[in-house]
Amino acid sequence: MDKKYTVAVVGTGYVGLSIATLLSQHHKVYAVDIIPEKVEKINQRKSPIQDEYIEKYLAEKDLDLTATLDVEKAYSAADFVVIAAPTNYDSATQHFDTSAVENVIDLVMKYNPNAIMAIKSTIPVGYTKSIREKTGSKNIIFSPEFLRESKALYDNGYPKFSVEF
Repeated sequence: MDKKYTVAVVGTGYVGLSIATLLSQHHKVYAVDIIPEKVEKINQRKSPIQDEYIEKYLAEKDLDLTATLDVEKAYSAADFVVIAAPTNYDSATQHFDTSAVENVIDLVMKYNPNAIMAIKSTIPVGYTKSIREKTGSKNIIFSPEFLRESKALYDNGYPKFSVEF
């Protein structure tokens, strides 16, 4: 039997919720958010976002998915933390606001520094290297996301292309 992991997915927008939904078919997943109404909806197996596939999976599939506001519980238990926090681009300063990503990394480092952190958020070039240096962690990786709004789960399950290294 394959190993079952515990994964914390931070952010329940299109990227985070689609990843959490897919992974929770085979692994224990905590969907972490700061908005109580979104957490409540997910725990009721209702999607807080419009995505036909997410709605169907939540309603019909046997998912090991728990939405939570409790970051300490989620991060402490996690083998992996997928960071899908917002990084809004400020056109005036021409910079991404990576503070939400950094807040997650800081808390993961506090509660579970051995967890592997995969950033799915949009970040500037060189960010992963700089945050690794800043935190001293080699457990931070970046995995770009290419999803369409309202088709995120489908796109995650059936990617149109793959990147090989």
